[in-house]
Amino acid sequence: MRDYGTEELAVLPGEEILTVSVLSRHDLDARFRSEWRELDDDLALPNPFFAEWFLGPALDHLDGQDAVRLCIVRRAGGELVALFPFEMGTRYARLPLRHVAVWRHPHAYDGTPLLRRRWALAAFTAILDWIDTRPFGARFLRLTQLPYDAPVEKLVVDASALASRTPREQSRIERAILSVGEEYDTLMAAALPGKKRKELRRQERRFGELGSARFVDLPTAEQAMVQAASDFIDLENAGWKATAAHGEPLARSETECAFFTEAMRRGAREGAVSCLALALDTEMAAMLFTLRSGRHLAAFKTSYDERHAAYSPGMRLMMEATRRTLDEPGTRRLDSCARPGHPVVDRLWPERLPVVQLNIPTRHAGDAALLDLAAIVERTKQRVLAHNAS
Repeated sequence: MRDYGTEELAVLPGEEILTVSVLSRHDLDARFRSEWRELDDDLALPNPFFAEWFLGPALDHLDGQDAVRLCIVRRAGGELVALFPFEMGTRYARLPLRHVAVWRHPHAYDGTPLLRRRWALAAFTAILDWIDTRPFGARFLRLTQLPYDAPVEKLVVDASALASRTPREQSRIERAILSVGEEYDTLMAAALPGKKRKELRRQERRFGELGSARFVDLPTAEQAMVQAASDFIDLENAGWKATAAHGEPLARSETECAFFTEAMRRGAREGAVSCLALALDTEMAAMLFTLRSGRHLAAFKTSYDERHAAYSPGMRLMMEATRRTLDEPGTRRLDSCARPGHPVVDRLWPERLPVVQLNIPTRHAGDAALLDLAAIVERTKQRVLAHNAS
């Protein structure tokens, strides 16, 4: 095992010492992967995007420069209590500020570190204490794509207070989520005027005249999910995402397609992936891949056949996904993973989840001052860009 720096840190008075260390993907042997999967099953905060079955293929296929490392935290007895992938940033807001940045590739929509239940606060505090050692010369920790609901915010604030520093919120967006507890008919009545619902029923009848139209849960066996992934890539390649500047198309490279196929196969093996499709005879008119972490779901990838755009297959698929989520026992929330202003989910789901970028400095006063200066520079740049764009 390669040693990229190990620190033993007592994080809370009277608590046992936690050990923070750094691994490369070449260190991830079968024993460690087994520990990782066990951590996935005992999380304080859900995040399928850092699960072993998902992040492993991402590291294999999307870390072309071999730049990503894993920060791991262990108890004195060796139990794994925290993990997150990171890469070193050398500049921030055009200033030479080295920092540890949680890694996110274009197909990951949640940057929450994996934290074991009952150890979340201690482990996150240990990570902040580790940053104080300035690993690789880092002056702050950059958390990106962090869903910032009340439990996450409390954890960050409490750990930062214990570690004697203040987190800096650099940016915030809001994306649509669906929380279980609503009645489907009530939700749809509020989201869609009667005229729109009537139009959707007319489209459904017309679509049914083209062949046998039905919603199907595709089989979750590994090879069946590989075929579903291939069908999805074909569907996406035939549509607007293949050439769009946004939407994170998988068709941009063979490595992205390989990552997606492998992640969906391994997720199927773990029982963490499902695919809902709107089928027309034997063809897929629309597809939605959903990931599971505990009681939370993430709407990972969706696409539709643009030849049938007049029948609103994407809208109808998300309506069906809404219905099924609300009826599914044990599920608490479905995260859209969509950009703000999405034309379908923003209309169907009124609830919003804050997603932030947080910068947390070391406890050294000079690092905090430099980070604050960089934040001012970055906000000024963003205002200028927004002004020029308008």
